[in-house]
Amino acid sequence: MRVPPPEAEHDPSRRRHRCRLAAVAGAEGQPAVAKKATADDVLKEWKPKVAGKGKAFEATGGSPKEAPDVGALSFRLEGWTFEEVWNFYADKCGVEHRYKEKTIHIVTGAGKKGSYVISDRLTSLNADATRAVSVFLLKADGYTATVSFHPSPDGKSILGSIAVVLK
Repeated sequence: MRVPPPEAEHDPSRRRHRCRLAAVAGAEGQPAVAKKATADDVLKEWKPKVAGKGKAFEATGGSPKEAPDVGALSFRLEGWTFEEVWNFYADKCGVEHRYKEKTIHIVTGAGKKGSYVISDRLTSLNADATRAVSVFLLKADGYTATVSFHPSPDGKSILGSIAVVLK
């Protein structure tokens, strides 16, 4: 659960900072206390939500205790189409573009969630080339996140990585 700072309730310019705070349960009978979000908190938000039969998400990585403002993980998704993953990260970045099988995106822009970059790479310059890797980057108010992903060599899963740096 996210808890905004009290001043964000009244100051519209601060509402975008809500992702910077996380709730921490207080002692029994005590109210929850807001704390500054860590890179692990942001990484959790950037993990695809597992929904549906046959879908799985496995990941390794995280944020070091000595540097809670940075974090990274590598992941493997099973049961997802490339289109589902591509559109999930487009939504995370606030991008209106949608996945199209024969379309490669090299896009920059800014929206409600921040400034973004999308970069798709082809396997070759031949007519039968396919998408090799897709990269999404979002520079939000409280953090910068980047994710890259590609189909596994056997085509049965999607492999990728996420990196986060808090401001």
